[in-house]
Amino acid sequence: MDLIMNNTDLSSFEEIKNIKKQYGEKLVILGHLYQRKEILDLSDYKGDSFALSKNAAEQKNAKHIIFAGVHFMAESAAILAQSGQIVQLPSMNAGCPMADMAELADVEHAWNMVTDALPGQTIIPITYMNSTADIKAFCGKHGGAVCTSSNAEKLFKWALKNGDKIFFFPDEYLGRNTSNALGIPRDKQFLWNPHKNEEYSAKDISSAQVFLWRGYCHVHRFFSEEHVKETRTAYPDAVIIAHPECREQVIANADYSGSTSFISKYVENAPKGSVIAIATEVTMVDRLAVEYPDKKIIPVTRSICPDMFQITLKNIKETLDNIGSRNVITVSDEIKKFGGMALRTMINVTMGN
Repeated sequence: MDLIMNNTDLSSFEEIKNIKKQYGEKLVILGHLYQRKEILDLSDYKGDSFALSKNAAEQKNAKHIIFAGVHFMAESAAILAQSGQIVQLPSMNAGCPMADMAELADVEHAWNMVTDALPGQTIIPITYMNSTADIKAFCGKHGGAVCTSSNAEKLFKWALKNGDKIFFFPDEYLGRNTSNALGIPRDKQFLWNPHKNEEYSAKDISSAQVFLWRGYCHVHRFFSEEHVKETRTAYPDAVIIAHPECREQVIANADYSGSTSFISKYVENAPKGSVIAIATEVTMVDRLAVEYPDKKIIPVTRSICPDMFQITLKNIKETLDNIGSRNVITVSDEIKKFGGMALRTMINVTMGN
């Protein structure tokens, strides 16, 4: 990661600071932890997707919300936005391949198959934050919720307390790792491939406790058990932390598993001289290494999110130059209603409300 800004970036950085001063509390920049250091330095709030959703919902005075993240995050902010608030995404190229792996038509077809096969049973749909707004609305409409990697266990427990089975979208690995953590037997975890719907029998469906959608984050799927073992050999004193979007073999061989927020807090609180190897997006790992030079922070291997990297000082500045009009993220009233239900359920369950 280039931590030395060139003249153009330095100029954009200073201009953004000046624009922020002009707008005061009417402007809020939300920065995801995978963003580069200079972007997070300009963010009013920085955190994982749960923290930023909560921050977005709490904004009362801001008219303009600039989301330094990817599209599904900005959509969630738009769902939770107050009347009159405008959400903008600096680059419309900042997408998420995993979010696109669960299309609404496929989800509805699978849902109908499951509910038809299980009359009288309550199926709770839960979608990972890394999903499109219409999938969030689908979950809200059917009494479900959203989760993030920081609260997936809480939402799974909530769902199993209030229903018979869970249908989880779209990350099979987060779903698998959460199910494993909760002691749900492997033979009760059913991997649903939307391209093989017709192969599934009523017996297959009835035996499952959790349905896992076949989808994944390519950034975290890149990490392997071998990468972890090589890191152990090279750094025998290292603590290894893996993001729960990684394969279950990676999680099983790591010392800890946790969200970006968990990882950040662990590094912050670790004693001087600690060696910490991290299996998550490398921009964040590199930034933590710079922020904590008294500790050795290394990537298990280097895996970058090109979509997060679409957000730059240049396009944040361009967005602010066209505030209220450039790359505005909007959602329909129906998605705002039902997607908001799913997101607020997540917030309430997580906060213990």
